[in-house]
Amino acid sequence: MKTILLKMLRFGAGLRAAGCALALAPLMLASQIAGLHAPAPVVVAAMLLAPVIATAGAPRAAAQDVPDAGVVSAPAATRTPTDAPPVRPAEAEYVLGSQDRIRLIVFGEEALSGEFSIDASGRIALPLIGEVQAQGLTPRQLERAIETSLRQGYLNDPRVSIEVLTYRPFYILGEVREPGELPYSTGLTALNAVARAGGFTPLADQRRVYIKRAGSETEIEVALGPSALVLPGDTVRIAKGAFYILGEVNAPGEYAFSDGMTLQNAVAMAGGWTYRANKNRIFLKRKGEMAERELKVTPDLVLQPGDAIRVVERFF
Repeated sequence: MKTILLKMLRFGAGLRAAGCALALAPLMLASQIAGLHAPAPVVVAAMLLAPVIATAGAPRAAAQDVPDAGVVSAPAATRTPTDAPPVRPAEAEYVLGSQDRIRLIVFGEEALSGEFSIDASGRIALPLIGEVQAQGLTPRQLERAIETSLRQGYLNDPRVSIEVLTYRPFYILGEVREPGELPYSTGLTALNAVARAGGFTPLADQRRVYIKRAGSETEIEVALGPSALVLPGDTVRIAKGAFYILGEVNAPGEYAFSDGMTLQNAVAMAGGWTYRANKNRIFLKRKGEMAERELKVTPDLVLQPGDAIRVVERFF
């Protein structure tokens, strides 16, 4: 009898641990059996254990059925499909153009996915839907355009992802050692572009750069520094930073300019004054000006890139 009683108690406890309200049934039955056939200590144990076990199971059931008003439950985690399009913020604002090469993925449709180059007309040729205009769109805009086309009788809920594999080249001209067309990489600056082109020539203006954006007809002047960014398709021009000195100097010609250069420095680079030179006055023509100006020679006369200096003879 003791063995049967203990088994029934254990069974009831197991049901209680699972949160089942039926846990009371075997416990009460065990109590009745104990009362009829078991000694007094066993009866007392059965009577005491039944309400304890039943009470212990009640809060758990309540906790499962009734949410606690004082506790805010965390929302269930949303499961993201393993093939969901990746987020690439760096490409979000990039505008596609001719010679860009992209990887296009239509999720769940391997036959429609692949690598495509944007042709000279700015289009890509895709399976099923044919040619799609890509030039002038960001990757995200092109994704939406392709999804819209695929919904027109081909796929019910297409999901498209686009990644730029190869950017179109940029061009660098002027006072660099190896001008021409060069491959682009993300985050390219004007200084990086000059380094790829072999560096400055001795006559380069190393203070500013002129950039013509792809599709634009005008150049913008930008201070040459780490913030001067180059974009795919840009044309970068490095102007001369030279000055010119003519007339009564021993070695007239074109010379490299450097910041803070004065007239005295320029004359020294040109071999000094001739014995006929007028050392009191010179004629100076600034870059972009149409006429010369006559200036008095002073130790602090500072030059600018592109200046043309003319030293005249003195009158005896």
